[in-house]
Amino acid sequence: MSEEPRKLLILVVDRDDDVGRKTGLSTPIVGFEENLKAAQSLLLADPEEADANAIFGALKIYRELAEKLGDSVEVATVAGEENEGLEADMKIMRELDEVLERFKADGCILVSDGVTDQFVTPILSSRLPILSVRRVVVRHSESVEQTWLVLGRYLKLALTEPRYSRIFLGIPGILMAIIGVLYIVNVASIPFVLSAIGIYFILRGFGIDQRLASGFRSTLRLFRMPAYTQLRAYASFATLILLLIGFYTGYISTLKAVEEMYPEAPEFSTHVLWWLDKFPFLAGTYISSSIDLISIAIFVAVLANMVYYLFTRNPSFWLMIRGSILLLWLWALLKRTGIILTTGASGGFENPQIFLLIITAILGMVAMTVTILVTRILRRAYSGYFRRRPRR
Repeated sequence: MSEEPRKLLILVVDRDDDVGRKTGLSTPIVGFEENLKAAQSLLLADPEEADANAIFGALKIYRELAEKLGDSVEVATVAGEENEGLEADMKIMRELDEVLERFKADGCILVSDGVTDQFVTPILSSRLPILSVRRVVVRHSESVEQTWLVLGRYLKLALTEPRYSRIFLGIPGILMAIIGVLYIVNVASIPFVLSAIGIYFILRGFGIDQRLASGFRSTLRLFRMPAYTQLRAYASFATLILLLIGFYTGYISTLKAVEEMYPEAPEFSTHVLWWLDKFPFLAGTYISSSIDLISIAIFVAVLANMVYYLFTRNPSFWLMIRGSILLLWLWALLKRTGIILTTGASGGFENPQIFLLIITAILGMVAMTVTILVTRILRRAYSGYFRRRPRR
């Protein structure tokens, strides 16, 4: 069983030298009365100073231990430098050696405000054992000080590191300079300036600028790809445009049809049942006027994929052939359906529109069956050409 230390030092470490800077006192400060005067002076200079509370905490521990150990216990305060760097640590070490020359301690109790423990503990351990660490924290001051410490480091990084200063200082500086020049020549107004700054923050905050840059790089890479890959990309763009135009055409055509057929149509909010009664007419008009462009858009995409799979020897080529036949069948069915809903046709085979719809359905089924059988035969015949290449 180890022996208890014969002499014990109660030590306060003020790494950023608040005691010296705010009170003008020299460190190290050794002794109960001297530390009491220093703590009082520090509180008078700055009532919110956490280091003063740490000194009072050390004095309280000193009183408790002095009743038991008598002259074998001492209290001292050492300080570093304002910048809290290597120079501060060296100064703490020198002052600790000075304290140990005056009081030959066998161990110490570190009294801290909770922020500098990780920095000063290795320094103290190199000179004498640390028996205990007591933290004196005044209502969340530790978390607040740690938060400010982290924020200060990131702010310093943003201001001094070129990698980050270009983003946090360079780009906003360029933006503000351009806006300032425009404002001087009376081209930009205050709302314009605020809008420009807001747009910049939105682009940076949501990473939109990075997505745009990535899309631009992908577009540039597209021009170096094979022709069939470029054809597929262009077809996708054309498909999107045709789909949007097709949906818009159906909407406009439906509005015009309603104006011509029902010039005194009531408001939807007040006559919902009336509009529900006219829903077949509305749906038929929309389908009839938009299905052509929508079908062409999808067929462009299917045809481009067909070419792509043919050159890449992908067996999905046969699925694209079946898809093109299915698309033609669905186009004919929907076209007939739109006409029937618009005209309000009724009856059975005696109605020409219904008869054509039934014929279209039967012929489509026959065409799909023949297409599936033929593509299966051709797939076996050309199985040597259409095979997936292993990825390298």
